[in-house]
Amino acid sequence: MKTLPFKIPLPSETSIVVEEEIQPHFYTYLHQHQEVQITWILKGEGTLLAGNFTGNFGSGDIFWFGPNQPHVFRCDPIYFQKKNWLKAQSISVYFNINEAQSALMGLPELELLKKFSQRSSRGFRIEPDDYVAITEAFLKIRVKHGIARLTAFLELIDQVLSNSKHIPLSDEPVGHNLSEKEGTRMHSIYDFTLKNFHKDISVAEAADIVHMTPEAFCRFFKKHTRKTYVTFLNEVRVDHACRRLKNADDKLVSEIAYSCGFGNVSHFNRVFRKVTGKTPREYQTQALARFKKSDLQERL
Repeated sequence: MKTLPFKIPLPSETSIVVEEEIQPHFYTYLHQHQEVQITWILKGEGTLLAGNFTGNFGSGDIFWFGPNQPHVFRCDPIYFQKKNWLKAQSISVYFNINEAQSALMGLPELELLKKFSQRSSRGFRIEPDDYVAITEAFLKIRVKHGIARLTAFLELIDQVLSNSKHIPLSDEPVGHNLSEKEGTRMHSIYDFTLKNFHKDISVAEAADIVHMTPEAFCRFFKKHTRKTYVTFLNEVRVDHACRRLKNADDKLVSEIAYSCGFGNVSHFNRVFRKVTGKTPREYQTQALARFKKSDLQERL
């Protein structure tokens, strides 16, 4: 299977594609496409890789990916187990901004969207002021067709542009499309790391996965992510630690540190603070406080 590029099937009768995915886990290959993508995660959690961004995703999250921005939602290991009862579910909207504006006769109202899309090519996490309104727009566009779908699409875009906070993902500009060879290598590196982050991984071992010398591997990885492989590996480990810390049953920071691949607690604490700006305990306290608050709000 070709890793990159990924072509979105665009029916001739529409310029806006809506895809609902309900699978044991999300598509596992790093991919990119020329369309802008807006994705709402209904169910599922794991690690999001987008450009040079490494972070977590979970149920309720909404993301925007710019044209040709490499990305992949990698579900947690439990989603790949044979007896797994969990399901990953999402709704994604794909559109080509140039074609959308052309189809609407160059309406000046869409010029703002075009400029916004150009500024947001690195992707972002959407935190809407009115979560209900933006999710209702997603649900509406899913079932509409023809002009009704176009209207629902414009409602969704209006919510994203005017009533949302945009938290940037990658700090890496999208300079060029990854070739198939480059994409395959990056996918192999990501796949190996996400499966083995809890082990003691050396740069030489990672380089061997893509049949490169450690020196060539380091140059290749730095060129495409603007970070070292060790930095990326630590980000993956911290990302998994964050999800463990959000679980009220996981009390021992030392246990979490070792299970995520850190050799000792002091190193874990230093790396965790460098990546998140907080100590593990501070992060856990804040995460559990938010969980209790949201649980109380649901009961009310």
